[in-house]
Amino acid sequence: MRWMRFAILAVVVMGIGLSTLAADIVVGAKNFTEQYVVGNLIYIFLEENGYDAELREGMATTVIREAMVSGEVDVAMSYTGNGWLLFPEGGNSYAGETQQEMYQKARDHDVANGLAWLEPIWCNNTYAIAVTSEFSEANDVTTVSAFADYVDENGGDVPFCSTFEFYARPDGLLGVQLHYDFAFQPSAIKTVLAGLTFEPLINGEVEGTIVFGTDPIVAKENWVALQDDKNFWPPYDLSPVVRQAILDEYPGVQDLLESLVAAFPSDPAEARAEMTALNARVDVDLLEPEEAAREWLEAKGLI
Repeated sequence: MRWMRFAILAVVVMGIGLSTLAADIVVGAKNFTEQYVVGNLIYIFLEENGYDAELREGMATTVIREAMVSGEVDVAMSYTGNGWLLFPEGGNSYAGETQQEMYQKARDHDVANGLAWLEPIWCNNTYAIAVTSEFSEANDVTTVSAFADYVDENGGDVPFCSTFEFYARPDGLLGVQLHYDFAFQPSAIKTVLAGLTFEPLINGEVEGTIVFGTDPIVAKENWVALQDDKNFWPPYDLSPVVRQAILDEYPGVQDLLESLVAAFPSDPAEARAEMTALNARVDVDLLEPEEAAREWLEAKGLI
């Protein structure tokens, strides 16, 4: 088994080489448009200000969380609703917290984990169920309650598209069915990767799909984002989360990230509109996330 010994040695040597070349600050990003964009915003901004940074993209929510707690990822843009409802052991229930209250709970909880939540972009990229305008008008469905009644009236056999993550999350498909007291037939659910929930609705394969509040395709396709009339989903504002050890070692990083956030409007509606427009540069205008991020940073005079 000499080849195996040589293979193991090669892996060890490669690992040593990679560790010596590791960047000072590792930026993490999840696996959908907005996260690719904001990950690049942070990465480019740090690099342009003299920091040695690395961008790791395409991670699921739980993966990037574990990477931050373990120290493999140093900074990422995270959503306040996740920070309080999903990340604490056992989770928490949404109790009607305001955007500011949700941020404060996420921030305070993570102090013990060595993670600092900086002031967020108040864009509230919450979940929403989207249907076509034709479906909405034909069935008088503009709220999640009305959609739940429609699903029940059809015996749960209403084709619906969900991401794999949304299907499994407590604030996802199961949670919204429990909260609104309705049930899909399991065979009616089409599960796809993040970023692929649009095509089934465009192609008429499903009657509803899960979207984010800042997805520009909702306006582009003239879809109806159903009102969460029983307040199931909490605020999901976008906060730079940084390992405290990084802030201690590189004090200038906090100032940079705060100036990045400050370049977005402070008004929540305006912040959501700006983030939606930024996402549209990728989803509608077909720029690469890096191009869209650099363009925005230059337009704001940050680089």
